[in-house]
Amino acid sequence: MKPKQREALVDLQERIGEAADALERLRRKANRLKSLFPLQRADDDFSPADIDRLVRLNARLGFLQTYLHRVDQEVCAQMRARVADPDDPLDDFEIDVTLSFMLREDDPEIDDDSDNFLTVRHTSMKGVDADAPRLDEDFRELPGRFPGRLNAIPHCWLFHDLYDHSYGLSQPALSLSDCLRIGRIWVDIGVRHQATLDIDSGEWRPPEALS
Repeated sequence: MKPKQREALVDLQERIGEAADALERLRRKANRLKSLFPLQRADDDFSPADIDRLVRLNARLGFLQTYLHRVDQEVCAQMRARVADPDDPLDDFEIDVTLSFMLREDDPEIDDDSDNFLTVRHTSMKGVDADAPRLDEDFRELPGRFPGRLNAIPHCWLFHDLYDHSYGLSQPALSLSDCLRIGRIWVDIGVRHQATLDIDSGEWRPPEALS
């Protein structure tokens, strides 16, 4: 074996050893994390009261979805009228919504020094969109997946999105067990006004005028 070959093999052996050590450290960390994320409850573990609360959460989210749709339509009508007004500098707008799902006040993990958000949803609204979730649509998937009568009722988009979609660490999907821990939803609706000021003329101008 040539010296360079031996050196390469020794270097490879050292790298394999380092990788094995790193893997062992990750394994120990994963085992410690298991205590923070207990196994999800089986369907049989949900009491009738739990199922009633989940059904009520779905209804409340359906109510919220209808409310947001109404606000969207009202705000869009006002803002589009301003955009169409030649005397108004507004040339476009956006409507952003943040929904923060908060722990119940009797939850054992409630913390007076924390926001107590289980998850957050950020979304944009701007009038009727062909791809927007329909208010009357049932978003259930995989029949038989849910406990009790929760499997027999339509699920609104916000409820489906809550338990089925994850958008990173700050916006995780919630298990049905964690859905039971929701006590309040903080709703933040922001309207962003967009306009372009021309420096040379000092006039408000639409973006296309600058191209």
